[in-house]
Amino acid sequence: MKFNWGTGIVIVISLFVIGMSTLVYISVKQKINLVYQDYYPRELAHQTKIDKVNNSHLLTESVRISYQNGLIEVAFPSLFNFSEVKGEIQLYRPSDFEKDIFLAINLTAEGLQQIPTTQLDRGKYVVKVDWTYQEKPYFFEQDVHIK
Repeated sequence: MKFNWGTGIVIVISLFVIGMSTLVYISVKQKINLVYQDYYPRELAHQTKIDKVNNSHLLTESVRISYQNGLIEVAFPSLFNFSEVKGEIQLYRPSDFEKDIFLAINLTAEGLQQIPTTQLDRGKYVVKVDWTYQEKPYFFEQDVHIK
């Protein structure tokens, strides 16, 4: 068999088509994790979040979040009547949105909420506290590293 230009062109084009087909197959099988599934509507409501953050900055005391002894503890300022605080706490996992956890705020008489970390994977979580008190919205977030 004689190797000529025509044979070389067919071999190069065949290798190109096989290579591109392989890349398309691999890319279709890849799992794509968006930060949020509904990121566009969230972006439209971003000014509302900015207003909530500003409200929380105006407080004389802020929410305190700590991690120790296998518990994440969220402590609200004493200036609130704890029975009137409504909202939710999100444990946001930046690396995988499927591991996010949402909890309703359920404070003790001391203004604490404890979250056990036994069900959480090790790594970074962002604790996002979104609450209302006397119909005024607030938002606070802090990073926590689960060991």
